[in-house]
Amino acid sequence: MYFRQADKEDLVKVTELLAESFLDYPLFCVIEEDQEKRYSLVYELQYINTKLYIAKHQCFVVMDDRKLIGAALLKDLQKDHKDFWSYIYLGFFRLLKKGLMVKAIQYLKLMNGTSVFSQQENAWYLDSFAVSKTAQGLGLGSEILQCVIFSYIKEHGGGKLFLSTNTEWNRKFYQKNGFDEYKETELTLNEHSVKDWSYRKKIPGK
Repeated sequence: MYFRQADKEDLVKVTELLAESFLDYPLFCVIEEDQEKRYSLVYELQYINTKLYIAKHQCFVVMDDRKLIGAALLKDLQKDHKDFWSYIYLGFFRLLKKGLMVKAIQYLKLMNGTSVFSQQENAWYLDSFAVSKTAQGLGLGSEILQCVIFSYIKEHGGGKLFLSTNTEWNRKFYQKNGFDEYKETELTLNEHSVKDWSYRKKIPGK
């Protein structure tokens, strides 16, 4: 197993991994109940976001031989990247062409309710993190956190690492890995609502 920075050639495979991993995420289920339509939405959102992170932030891929088994999207919050307009630029025509613009806007509005990760000194944001289903249950998630994400942050001066999740399983995972749960938010769309939990962990620099 080894990891490296993703490049444009990894875009589709990373998107597929993230789309599969987040397909049944409560946040997306609230936006779209139909699973087939939901996959199309999640795929397009992950495609745009992954493309943005490869271009402007950090996108790590974890490989077993030539097979992708993990991916992580990490942002340095010390820098002002103006991602909203980049996101619109990269995804507007894709979403419009596929008839997903309304659902995408609903997603962005819900995500706005979790936007506690604004620009600040010595801070990072773990946007997306996934391990392939074939590699789950082997402790690989914790290993990637330690050897890839935490290690990268240490090499770049350390700081607080922030993230959010919608699932109870992820809550247990991040608590097990030393994260502090410091905020609970209820995201509402029409008559549906879903809880979102925010986490942070201080990573010392080298």
